[in-house]
Amino acid sequence: MLSLDENDFGYLLVHFIGEQPDGEQVYFSYSEDGLHWKDLNAGLPVLRSELGERGVRDPFLVRSPKEAKFYLIATDLRIANGKGWGAAVEAGSRDIVVWESADLVHWSSPWAVTVGVPGAGCVWAPEAVYDEASGDFLVFWASSTREPHEQERKHKIYSARTKDFRSFTAPEKYIERDNHIIDTTIIAHNGAYYRFSKDETTKTIRVEKGASLAKDAFAPLRVPALEQLFGVEGPQIYKLNGREEWCLIVDRFAEGKGYLPLLTSDLDGGEFRMLPDEAFDLGRTKKRHGGVLPITAEECGRLLAAFGDGHQALPGQFADPDLAKFGDRYYLYPTTDGFEGWSGTRFRAFSSADLRHWKDEGVILDLASDDVPWAVGSAWAPAIAAKDGKYFYYFCGKQPNGESAIGVAIAERPAGPFRAMPKPLITMDQTRRLGIAMGQTIDPSVFFEEDGTAYLLFGNGHAAIVQLAEDMLCVKEETMKNLAGLHDFREAVAVLKRGGLYHFTWSCDDTGSENYHVNYGTAEHLYGPVTYLYPILTKCEEKDMLGTGHHSILREPGADTYWIAYHRFVTPLTRFPEGKGYHREICVDPLAFGEDGLLQPVRL
Repeated sequence: MLSLDENDFGYLLVHFIGEQPDGEQVYFSYSEDGLHWKDLNAGLPVLRSELGERGVRDPFLVRSPKEAKFYLIATDLRIANGKGWGAAVEAGSRDIVVWESADLVHWSSPWAVTVGVPGAGCVWAPEAVYDEASGDFLVFWASSTREPHEQERKHKIYSARTKDFRSFTAPEKYIERDNHIIDTTIIAHNGAYYRFSKDETTKTIRVEKGASLAKDAFAPLRVPALEQLFGVEGPQIYKLNGREEWCLIVDRFAEGKGYLPLLTSDLDGGEFRMLPDEAFDLGRTKKRHGGVLPITAEECGRLLAAFGDGHQALPGQFADPDLAKFGDRYYLYPTTDGFEGWSGTRFRAFSSADLRHWKDEGVILDLASDDVPWAVGSAWAPAIAAKDGKYFYYFCGKQPNGESAIGVAIAERPAGPFRAMPKPLITMDQTRRLGIAMGQTIDPSVFFEEDGTAYLLFGNGHAAIVQLAEDMLCVKEETMKNLAGLHDFREAVAVLKRGGLYHFTWSCDDTGSENYHVNYGTAEHLYGPVTYLYPILTKCEEKDMLGTGHHSILREPGADTYWIAYHRFVTPLTRFPEGKGYHREICVDPLAFGEDGLLQPVRL
């Protein structure tokens, strides 16, 4: 389980992309703010239908509150098969295609259900809303029908009810207008229902409000911003997490521009604010009519593990990860990010059995509380070490005088609870007294020699190393030295030993720079001097991986297998035009030594 917040944390958009080959299947996209999206599954379909028309459009995803599962429903239609829109309207499938999942990752085979009334030319854009009053789902869609009193076909909205998306009540007419009506979506709020539909007379979106889901319970609302927005369809509305604001997205089909988001803080007031192009990002592929579902952090983590880019490990904003393995579980200890000026105060821990699915172990220290008596904030760059059945957590924090220091906390378990020592372990006053060149006393890492002797490496502007005392809670000041040879050193030095050689890695440039990277060198002695060789982790602009740095390296116990954990700027890069250096996310990748015995650059 990964539960950064008990409330919804992110969003999943299911959609199709167009009439090209494979375009009329189900695609997934992911967002953490509801406005900036990244394509999942490398931009390829996640679900495919070989039923009926052998394609699906207008997918919609709904959460079942009683069954702890999800249903995805879609239009049984594939325009790319060449039959044309005329056939689709007048003689199309009367089925909807349904998938079921317990976790958004593993899906059932699809099944088809005939819901259209006899003679219906099509069943388009099916959606569902859970009815708290009746304990079932109202499913609704558009069908082109011709009734005895009509001279030609007209699209109307029909509906039926279901508990399991297999057995449905008889369909009945739900909404009819003077002209065609298609593409209806419904959202519940404060005991009322808000209904958004495309009006084919004006090619705009009309809004209604009802006290229930009954077809006669709705009355129109005046929404000038939508009444003046022409050439749009496929409305979807969802609440933005953590605030009283809703996002309505509409497909600008007339202009061929894809989705446009509009925001409102009052569903009744009718005031929608249209966002400029630079305020949102729909990802690399064009999104066509789909559905948006708010999802939890745990669900976000599962989606990233299954369909992400293969690098990002955690949803949310984190940086400076320290990766370790204790017993049969991996642990990540990062900086909690996303705070202007790196002003976060809380440290969290995460654990995993496979480096892919992470459990949030919760907050393990809070510098804004009494957890750390000497610190007042700026919770940065932790490191972990284990000795004699205890766990030692080294971390950075600001002292009341504004200077950074390194503290230590101790626990009986890798996820705590941790108890911080009342005074810092390493301070700027100490380095000045000892004649150690130092910009800031930050960014600890721990190294053990074969005999069990432990060392702490740290520093900003200049790197230093010091031996830890037997209890791991103090340092032997007489052993503190600067490290020489770390070319272009900025911060975050670490070392591992292999084949009698010490392998040093460190971060260069500034964490706010897209060129932040990790350099590599070797030494015959732990205290150096280090011979610089080359960078092993640098940005990959083609994949939008920028600011790649502040890493840790894990050697699998008893094996010659290695992993590197690091951070990059939050993606998509458009989400934070400013302050990318404190909006970062965690990645984990394999790391290897070459035949020459040297670390190879990470392949991004």
